[in-house]
Amino acid sequence: MFALGISAFDPVGLAAMPILLAQPRGVTRAWTFLAGSVAALMLLGVAFASGLGGPIVRFSKQYPWLNPTIELVAAVILILIGGWLLWHARVMARSGAGASLASDSFVKRLKLPVGLLFVFGFLLVTVQSLVDVVFLVAMVEMGTRALGLLATTLAVGVYTIAALALQILVVVGYQLMSAERRGAALTSFNDFLERRGEWIAGWLTLLLGVVLASLSAHELLTLP
Repeated sequence: MFALGISAFDPVGLAAMPILLAQPRGVTRAWTFLAGSVAALMLLGVAFASGLGGPIVRFSKQYPWLNPTIELVAAVILILIGGWLLWHARVMARSGAGASLASDSFVKRLKLPVGLLFVFGFLLVTVQSLVDVVFLVAMVEMGTRALGLLATTLAVGVYTIAALALQILVVVGYQLMSAERRGAALTSFNDFLERRGEWIAGWLTLLLGVVLASLSAHELLTLP
């Protein structure tokens, strides 16, 4: 679950961190946004994994090829997404335009009051999770284990912390810095995301897709 969580890192959420931290009461606002993200992943994850558990186990016994086929399809989608991200980053680099991970409308929403910022973080991650191939693969994987509610909650918690680890590290690192260094650090980090964020997201997505495709294809070929 930890490996899948790391693979599900959110470049848009990561780009939100320096924007939030640069605002008044930035640390509070960044943690509020993260709290909404955590709540969404935990609620959706437990609901999906628990709800899918029984049906997935039954289908897996009846159709042993089903799980690796789902994972193979997901892997192909990941490879296509990774390829598109790399192509888009290359086009933007050639044109000399920055490939910003945060649109103007997204930045505007990050200026919402604290209470609404929590709701925005919750809704954003909810929508992202529903279309996130890695999230669906992780929930299917948890469902096949037929875990109890407590064990499922712990597994989803590990996935959630891993998925948000980079965002958490940015906020913690910012808090540990001296006040004089914070402004320059935020500027440098934001510039790095503008230059390399889409490249990194593309390569990680492509790598995950290739690994998942290899594992699922091997499982399909070795079925009795």
